Amino acid sequence: MIAEAYWQPSRRYMQLRWRANETEAADLVQSFFENVVRRGLLATYQPARARFRTFLRTCLDHHAVDSHRRRSAQCRGGGSADVELSDAPDQAAVDPDQLFEAEWLRHIMQLAIARLDERLIAAGKSTHAALFRAFHVGDQPPTYADAAATHGCSVTDVTNWLHGARKEFRKVALELLRELTIDDD
Repeated sequence: MIAEAYWQPSRRYMQLRWRANETEAADLVQSFFENVVRRGLLATYQPARARFRTFLRTCLDHHAVDSHRRRSAQCRGGGSADVELSDAPDQAAVDPDQLFEAEWLRHIMQLAIARLDERLIAAGKSTHAALFRAFHVGDQPPTYADAAATHGCSVTDVTNWLHGARKEFRKVALELLRELTIDDD
């Protein structure tokens, strides 16, 4: 679950922070999570010292530096680095830490919405799921009247079903966060 929740934010962080292209960033993140599993890295996390996301970013940074050193070490047959570690002027205004946080939040929301869809559809409430997506995932939410016409129901049904879907989404999102965190902080 940790890798699923942090894969996309980690990849985007590697692209921005370490100026890796999409393939290089994906390879770095893949090898990072392999190391996490193989070396039991998560067991070294100490909540009193930092938030988990800060701990993970620090570990990602160390992994990127170690990876760069391994590839560029001449005595091991390395050549030029695949990942450019210098600052690129066109991306200097974007903070990699803020990007990581935003990507993490975006990805957690995607996971929660997917889980909500599964739960509502399993409960026979596919219209509830469709309404939630229409109002909260799309670029321009419909009016209640348009949504009622689209789904062949009344405006009152739309507002009630949407309220129920929002309530269920809050439950799902909190469950997901509890799975990924140690405590409420």
